[in-house]
Amino acid sequence: MLAVGSAAIVAAGLAGCSSDKSASDQAKDAMSSVTSAVTSATDAVKGNPEPGHAKMTVDGEEQDISGVAVCTPTGADMTIAIAGEDGGVSVVVAEDASKVTSVGLGTVDGVGLSVSPAGGDATASKDGKTYKVKGNAIGADLANPMAPVNKAFELAITCP
Repeated sequence: MLAVGSAAIVAAGLAGCSSDKSASDQAKDAMSSVTSAVTSATDAVKGNPEPGHAKMTVDGEEQDISGVAVCTPTGADMTIAIAGEDGGVSVVVAEDASKVTSVGLGTVDGVGLSVSPAGGDATASKDGKTYKVKGNAIGADLANPMAPVNKAFELAITCP
């Protein structure tokens, strides 16, 4: 709480700096910055990724996700995409996280993994701007395409 109070004092002090904006607008901008910083710090304490980033594990092993998350509301859903060298990650989830429509996890150990109406399962939860999706994805190993692959996954994405 001390950090929030200190940040508010700093924000109020910054509002007095010269600018073409009114003092009220400067204070609103400063408080918006403070709120964003506090939210980011709170997310970090909860173990959530930074805004625009993601964390993913497949079969308990952490996977590298280097792209930036793009979150786009589409009707009642949130479409999340992260471009990457491994094909990227994509998620279509209800904005309130009550339903997962599809998940694409890219290629993991040479296997393209996904969840869709054709197979796999996933559930989601939402904490602020962070979506957490977990379940079982399916794929096919090109070395043995007749034997389906099923892998547990957990994904946390914080929208910008």
